[in-house]
Amino acid sequence: MKLFHRIIIAVVLLIFMLPIGAAGDSTIIPDQVKIGIRYGTTSTPVIGIYSKNGLELGYFVGNDYKVINSFTQNSELLIRKDGFFMNLNGNFIEYQFDEQKDIDNSNLQGPIHIQIGDSFQTIEEAENYVSTLPALGESPYVVSEDGWKVWIGLYTCQANAEKALNRMKTSVPDLKLNIISQNKKRIQVVDTTGKVLFMYNTDNTNYQFKPMLSKDSLGLIRVDGKNFRGSIFFNRYDDSDLTVINQLNIEEYLYGVLPKEVSGSWPLEAQKAQAVAARNFAVVNINGHSKNGFDLCSTTHCQVYGGYDVEHPNSTKAVDLTKGKLLTYNGKVITAFYHSNSGGKTEDSENVWSFPLEYIRGVEDPYSIGQPNDNWTYVYTKQEIEVVLSSKDMSIGSLNSITPIEYSTNGRIIKLEVNGITDKKILEKDKIRNILGYNNIKSTWFQVETDSDVAVLSANNQSPTKTTLSSKFFITGDGIKKVKDNQNINIYSGKSYSVISSTPTKYVFIGKGWGHGLGMSQWGAKTMAEQGFTYEQILTHYYSGTKVE
Repeated sequence: MKLFHRIIIAVVLLIFMLPIGAAGDSTIIPDQVKIGIRYGTTSTPVIGIYSKNGLELGYFVGNDYKVINSFTQNSELLIRKDGFFMNLNGNFIEYQFDEQKDIDNSNLQGPIHIQIGDSFQTIEEAENYVSTLPALGESPYVVSEDGWKVWIGLYTCQANAEKALNRMKTSVPDLKLNIISQNKKRIQVVDTTGKVLFMYNTDNTNYQFKPMLSKDSLGLIRVDGKNFRGSIFFNRYDDSDLTVINQLNIEEYLYGVLPKEVSGSWPLEAQKAQAVAARNFAVVNINGHSKNGFDLCSTTHCQVYGGYDVEHPNSTKAVDLTKGKLLTYNGKVITAFYHSNSGGKTEDSENVWSFPLEYIRGVEDPYSIGQPNDNWTYVYTKQEIEVVLSSKDMSIGSLNSITPIEYSTNGRIIKLEVNGITDKKILEKDKIRNILGYNNIKSTWFQVETDSDVAVLSANNQSPTKTTLSSKFFITGDGIKKVKDNQNINIYSGKSYSVISSTPTKYVFIGKGWGHGLGMSQWGAKTMAEQGFTYEQILTHYYSGTKVE
């Protein structure tokens, strides 16, 4: 059997999100949101931060920002965890310190410090004390940790700290000096040469960096090479590296979400519909990452957020024109799930996840047909599927067949049987794509063909039906024979012979749409906008029984 391949290029980033129920009062929209830029496996031991006119460090009391320190140099600051770093050609990289071989390595900086004097009540007192100190060979710095302290040094081990302490004691006998050990919640603020400018413990106060504003400045902060509005702060959770968080106004957050979801060149009404859906998602999921210290992440787990650099004037206009607007069902804010292309019909929520939502019902969607990814094809080899299943602890031995055994009324597969020589597995609903790959199996609306499929006429059927040869009985010149697994069969078409294996070696998934199929189809919304529908009409088409308010 000849396989037909079609290459489809994805032009829209998808959102794969966990199902969450409706929220409370529809009028409650937070003014500020905290977005996780780096966390968990993407947390980092050191990161650069910069603003054109300098940076302020402070903390919020309600809506008031209290400045405690200013960094006016027009150069990047490095934010580091209190750890071991090597200066490698002007770049600081985390280093695995070994005291026996590294004790005399002057190119290393470490997490051991020396405190000079006692604690102070205010940062001003600590800074004044620094100005009174004699030359000590290194520059003292102010620290916020259980009060205000003055420390010196970035020593790699206790022995090196003791040598420095004894040297200072010899030159200034009256100084009160104590060695400070490493703390896994501590953060260093250093310049690009590695000089400490400030240090603080994240257990004490949630300090945030903000740009110094001027008349010609938008007030942007560059982090990790990307520009952001609002403020940036850093935390350390469970002995992790730095968690990087951007706090900003929710509408400005949406400025950086919309262009990552739909093109800024799309019709305004489609972008307005997307703006409302994205605002709904933010409001409903506002505590989705509370254990990480922020509200929403910047990845497809929540909504893709690209900061200031991705903003588009049309997208910003769509956000501004829908400011404060939310989609509700019976007065409650809904989770406005959306996806790239429905393929022609959306789906009921319980057929993808586990529970029904009255406003997520399958609806006819002719607007998505003819748009990118309204249909697709993906080919898996038998061996590739076996490897995928084994990697997910679902080994079935040699693969024999893949068969849909239950469909929704909207056409998507609810149960898929994967049958092997040693076991069989039933993949249900969203787990089908989770196991076989979201970018490979673009939706659960598909059929499966193989390179061993044949069309068979039987006495019970008026038209040919597709089947595989394995375990079937055929009339041959030598009588009735049962086809064995992995057996090659010569079949005569009336004109020529074809050799077909009884067990498939390739599985062709032929499907419709891209995404979970719940709620709004983004490409469908674009077509509706082009045909003159308003954003309210687009939203109420895809979300049953809802209204915009």
